[in-house]
Amino acid sequence: MPELTPKPECDAFDLLARGVQRQLWDMGWRELRPIQARTIRAFADSPSHAVIMAETAGGKTEAAFLPILSAIAEEPPGSIRVLYVGPLKALINDQFGRLEELCENLNVPVHRWHGDVDAGRKARVTKDPAGVLLITPESIESLLINRSAHLGHMFGGLRAIVIDELHAFLDSSRGIHLASVLTRLRRYVAAGEPRPRLVGLSATIGDPSEAQRYLDKHAPDAVQVIDDPHESKELRMALHYYQERRPTEGSESNGRESEESDHFAAIHLMACDLVEHCHGRTNLVFCNAKGEIEIIADECNEVCKGEGLPGSFLVHHGSLSQEIREDTEDRMRSSRPFTTICSSTLEMGIDIGDAYCVGQVGAPWSVTSLKQRMGRSGRRDDAPRRLRLYVRDDSDPDARDPTDRLPFDLLQTVAVCELMLRDHWLEPPQPPKCDLSTLTHQMISVIAEWGGIRADALFNRLCAEGPFEAIGKGLFECLLRELGQQDVINQAPEGDIILGLLGERIRSGRDFYAVFETPEEYRLVHDGKDLGTLPAALLPQPESHIVFGGRRWIVVIVDAPSKTIHVKPARGRKRPLFLGAPGDVPDRVRERMRELLIDPPSLSYLSEEAQDRLSVAAASAREAHLLTRGFMPTKDDSCLIVTWSGTRTQRTLLAALSRCGIETIDLHIGIRCKAATKTVEAALKSLTSDFPTGEELAPYVARPINRKFDWLLSDQLRHRSIGVDLLDPSSARELVVEFFHIRDGASECT
Repeated sequence: MPELTPKPECDAFDLLARGVQRQLWDMGWRELRPIQARTIRAFADSPSHAVIMAETAGGKTEAAFLPILSAIAEEPPGSIRVLYVGPLKALINDQFGRLEELCENLNVPVHRWHGDVDAGRKARVTKDPAGVLLITPESIESLLINRSAHLGHMFGGLRAIVIDELHAFLDSSRGIHLASVLTRLRRYVAAGEPRPRLVGLSATIGDPSEAQRYLDKHAPDAVQVIDDPHESKELRMALHYYQERRPTEGSESNGRESEESDHFAAIHLMACDLVEHCHGRTNLVFCNAKGEIEIIADECNEVCKGEGLPGSFLVHHGSLSQEIREDTEDRMRSSRPFTTICSSTLEMGIDIGDAYCVGQVGAPWSVTSLKQRMGRSGRRDDAPRRLRLYVRDDSDPDARDPTDRLPFDLLQTVAVCELMLRDHWLEPPQPPKCDLSTLTHQMISVIAEWGGIRADALFNRLCAEGPFEAIGKGLFECLLRELGQQDVINQAPEGDIILGLLGERIRSGRDFYAVFETPEEYRLVHDGKDLGTLPAALLPQPESHIVFGGRRWIVVIVDAPSKTIHVKPARGRKRPLFLGAPGDVPDRVRERMRELLIDPPSLSYLSEEAQDRLSVAAASAREAHLLTRGFMPTKDDSCLIVTWSGTRTQRTLLAALSRCGIETIDLHIGIRCKAATKTVEAALKSLTSDFPTGEELAPYVARPINRKFDWLLSDQLRHRSIGVDLLDPSSARELVVEFFHIRDGASECT
């Protein structure tokens, strides 16, 4: 067989199995990428777990699978040898073909296992397990409960577990769920077999030590971190700015309808730019809200129509039917250029061809997310990455309230860009430490898996051995008692914990396998064809118009018994409404926003309008004394606290003030207190020496984030969970202390 062209860094090729070498040659490879060569050597030198980090399209999947497939090439059938875990079914479907090709010259079958795979295929894998299995965390959960009798046969010789898009799991309930089910699954590996190697893949991890701890909490330092620090691409970027018109006093613009018209005028200007920037090429444009996706795509196609161009803007988000999403993906891979306006559903590594440019509409809430999205462009080795940011601004430079004068979305967008470009900073993961909802879910699941289990064994499997190590025995026993009182669990005469009637009902629910909450939804239907879903809490009324799936509809019938909305094509349009909100913004992003106003930089990627607006905002912030953290009186017998803090710190301080009896309004960079300055000052002063705990503050959180099984928890346990995972009393107290330090220091200078 012809050999690859040798290079000094590519001698790792000789470490691969002959069939893998042959397949690489057949695929036209002539060299290994540095990250792949490094991984092959690292895997040959040590059996330890590993985190592989490289830019999007940097060859991470092959870096992991080339040495793994080489290691199992001569393994006989009789067990799944490699488990690939992906966060999305679409990503699994995409990787399936990619791995099948890699295994073409090996006797290694590749299988899929998720909700869309038919029962016959699953039965064949259960009977004759072999090769590689691609699966979601929720399907692993289903395996543990419904096929536990087969798991020793299926996974007795498991050699490796590959977790794709590892960053998506590090700081969420879904991540702790995955860690738990993998810990449970590894118990089915046959005695005497080597432990399966865990391999995490990601392009965006802010703190690799958290990834190491995720893969091996007992020996995190032993987990190898394999990255390619020298790999980088040219980046071409531009920020486009759109000032929304402000209504003038006494004009018709005072009405809500006119305000929406002013808002839409900015969308129209943006759509014109999007058509100019995207026409004739394949692009991805990300939005923060599903409704915005629909209305922007519709307006872009209207602009195309007005200019005599074919409509080339598609939509992709999680509320669309699978058929519509897959049609969009297929069209993106076709030879005709399309631009898809999308949500985070296309942020992961689903193959949609080579995107010429990535767009971001609105302020990115996360540096990690923006970097992940940006990585979808320039996938060819010789292509630069291209990023365009589109920011609408509804602030008023002449507003009475000084915080209303700040272009909030513009500031956050530039801050995130600067943290990514200049500081090379990514948000460190913040994994949940007291997720009692997911622990409840796993307790029900383990009991269902084994039929019954002793309380001490349940604690050992989930807490001592599993990922809930921060939950002590006392708290665990308290949770057990509460679940017993509600008949979620019972204790059998011989001492085993078994499921009660409510526990059996929860476990048998169709949505049990996922730990995230799925709100009640209505299906949107046209001529018997599913278009997708809308939240039941935000239903359109009959005869109202809606844009959905990239088309315009009128609602004909809203059928509550069947939870169905029947629509037909129409000419009118209105933005659909969805639930959901962006994630927490870190303190560092807010601090960077403040720094931009203290010393406004001249940035080449800003449009002239954006640069001018930044300068005006800086002058306004200085004049209004918004650049120094602290509190100040206002004319209407209220007080403004300037915090420049992230979501978690801000949430904590809001709760602390509420506990002091002060009514507040969250302004993101500050807090409006409906109380006199002396009252607020006294409350803050008391907090410097006696700041409440998170559990004490939890009842005062205005909009607590409820996890899926929080409804089974007493107020005390729910407050404990909220206090630990959603609040940060330490940072909030430091902020309050800084208020007085700055003020006292200023007084001394005076």
